[in-house]
Amino acid sequence: MKAIILAALIVLSVACGQVSVRPTAAVTSPSPSPITTPTAYPSGAPSASPSAQATTTSKPSPVATPKTSPTLLFAALEAKGTANAWTYNTVVIAGLDGYARAKTTFTTMPVPALGCMGAVLPPSAHVAAGKVFFGDSKGVVRSLAIDGTIAVAATFPMTSTQQMLSFAVSPDGTRLLGTVFTIPSNANLACGGQSTTATYAFDAYSASYGGASRLVYHDTWSTSRDVLALTGWDSVGPIGTYPTVWASQGGGPGSTLGLYVRVDAATIRPLAQLADPTKCRVWNSVQSGAFVCMGDAAMTGGGTANQTVTQPVSVRNAGGTELWHSAVTGQNAPFGPYLAPDGQQVLICCNDLNLADSRELLIGRGGSQVSLAHGFYATGWLDATTAIGSLSPNPLPEPPVPFAYVSASAPNTPVSMGFAGLFVGTVRG
Repeated sequence: MKAIILAALIVLSVACGQVSVRPTAAVTSPSPSPITTPTAYPSGAPSASPSAQATTTSKPSPVATPKTSPTLLFAALEAKGTANAWTYNTVVIAGLDGYARAKTTFTTMPVPALGCMGAVLPPSAHVAAGKVFFGDSKGVVRSLAIDGTIAVAATFPMTSTQQMLSFAVSPDGTRLLGTVFTIPSNANLACGGQSTTATYAFDAYSASYGGASRLVYHDTWSTSRDVLALTGWDSVGPIGTYPTVWASQGGGPGSTLGLYVRVDAATIRPLAQLADPTKCRVWNSVQSGAFVCMGDAAMTGGGTANQTVTQPVSVRNAGGTELWHSAVTGQNAPFGPYLAPDGQQVLICCNDLNLADSRELLIGRGGSQVSLAHGFYATGWLDATTAIGSLSPNPLPEPPVPFAYVSASAPNTPVSMGFAGLFVGTVRG
């Protein structure tokens, strides 16, 4: 295991500094307020307008009308007046109509100084039991409900900017697990060798909703080693990554993926991997415990104008048995699969056989492969037939890029929701 995490830290090369940041503390919960008015566009005519900016160009009528649930609400993180588009300080529960049902602010998560590597923070917001749970810079995890109610769910004490929080919430919202990873300020990662006097610490906690947290164990060590990060809690139990990629100097798709594992809810120790990473690398899972993973890609015509890369994709149940599989071909290796909540479809980037018109691809259990609207790139699923992502005519857009959704009933009609952020999950279907 150690070799895997060290390799991940060494191979990722480019810039020093922060890689990503996530949520943190509650303030107010205003009544439903407009974020923007969503607009549907036929394929080839996505909105070029960032969040909250109007456009003066006329919009063509949609080719098809997306069919979505009128009650669907989702949670997202926003960056309001922060230094960059990924320093989130606001959590919102919004509808597909572009209106916020509940919103509050919080203090942003600290970003530890690691030397010549950037911190890769664990997810610090999750959805469960019809609420969004979010952590702050002090390790306080709060819940925000659709009606605007804010409550302290648990506290996993953070006392330093050199700490990283990860947590998971049971599906019924009654139990929380948390970890606090403390990194020494003299870690000196990738700056000519690690410090020999550095002390790392790792604390694992358990709590009932609204109750005091209980320290389950405390570990310390003097050199970098494998670390557990909690990432969710499905119908089987808690899940996480171990080893976790918690520092990076940049890298390509999947470079910050850890190895997904089951986690013992009592001991908060890693259990078995969801799949053997040498055969199929897990990218994400759904509430049933089913997950999507990818095996080794096969390239033909490498380095030529006729280069193609075929990527096998496998969908498996919670026990690891394959339910169905497919293969996706592009000029570059397809990446970033997202499994639909019912396990019947997968979104993956990208169908780029025509590099001038690269598109997100929707693959189905029955063998179908459908290219989605130009300019739409998925970040997850709102329900079994509705994908959420970003919408921009620029293949390399500068953030923030507005949210959009695409329905399987109208795959070439993206609907821009006009505000930008990080998708957390569906609060109400």
